[in-house]
Amino acid sequence: MSARFRSFALRVCAPLAALALLALPASSLGASLTPQEQKLIRDAKKEGSVTVINPILGDYTAQKIGPAFVKRYGLGDGFKFNNLRKGTGATVSQVTQEIKAGKFTVDVHIVSAPGFFAAAQKQGAFAELDSGHWKDHVELVEKAGQYHNYPYVVVPFAYTFQPVWNSSCPGMANISATSFADTVQPALKGKTISPDITKSTTYTNTVIGLMQAGVDMNGLWDKLKATDPIVEFRTEPKMQMVINCERPFDMFNIPSRVYHNVVKKPDLAKVLKIGYFKEGQVMLGNQAAVLKGAPHLNAGKLMIEFLLSKEGTDVIVENEILYTFRKNYEIPPVARPYLLDLSKIKLLGLKDWVGAAKEFKAVRDQWTKRFK
Repeated sequence: MSARFRSFALRVCAPLAALALLALPASSLGASLTPQEQKLIRDAKKEGSVTVINPILGDYTAQKIGPAFVKRYGLGDGFKFNNLRKGTGATVSQVTQEIKAGKFTVDVHIVSAPGFFAAAQKQGAFAELDSGHWKDHVELVEKAGQYHNYPYVVVPFAYTFQPVWNSSCPGMANISATSFADTVQPALKGKTISPDITKSTTYTNTVIGLMQAGVDMNGLWDKLKATDPIVEFRTEPKMQMVINCERPFDMFNIPSRVYHNVVKKPDLAKVLKIGYFKEGQVMLGNQAAVLKGAPHLNAGKLMIEFLLSKEGTDVIVENEILYTFRKNYEIPPVARPYLLDLSKIKLLGLKDWVGAAKEFKAVRDQWTKRFK
């Protein structure tokens, strides 16, 4: 090839190559995508938005998820990510109503409610997924005894209730908690909070899981009663009681509440402590599914893929401080002070997540005898 021809070829082909790159979706230029993700991108982009209803992803995390989702798949600046956060019961109620009416405003439902997902799937309420990332989660999901029903229902993340306390409050400097016995020690008298299990499916499932693992929860309630606790339901107000030294020890809270308060007031990192239960941690996997009648069906499926991907997992773990069952996952540095290494603790689930509801009344009645 002559030098003159090579010069001509470079002048013509280089601009064409650049134009070809510009024509590709942004995702083709960055992260490696699975064939399943690539198949969904074009239709998801046309749909223009996705709405996720859930009880746990706060505004702080939602502000990170949206841009990361759009960037990974090259969906464009006009694509909208809508995070609809409601309580556990409210999310289930809204989705149930939409399924019954056959009219949908949400695309993806995420919540820890195995009984709901099992019943809804029997009615054919969820779209079938074809996931390229689920294989990276399913092994640990099953090891941890979590409910799933692929290809309809997956588990992108989880939380577990852990003891949290404020070491700066009077009488709290030498407190530690690595077992249930530590949560009812005499030094905590007048300083504790009892979770109101009558108002929470996840509290009740946790108690059932612990009982199935051999923990004497009724005996624990007797000992907790002796510490003169106050009763509270939601984790956010309980966290504020801990911070304000009103009740500096809470046996059932979640690490994300600690982290988000530390973000607001960094000095709290020195005094807020997170423990664990050597008897075992009941993992509360949050199930996720795409509604079959979703207005943005492909975008919903793509959102599931994002949450299961390494990049999506990083966003969730770093910002919401939730646990992932992703295989060989290394916790990002920002989250390490708040999360347990799942390979080093006893993971508990329930023998029958769907049938557990039949035990709710008996379990709650025992708690009510002590605290109401």
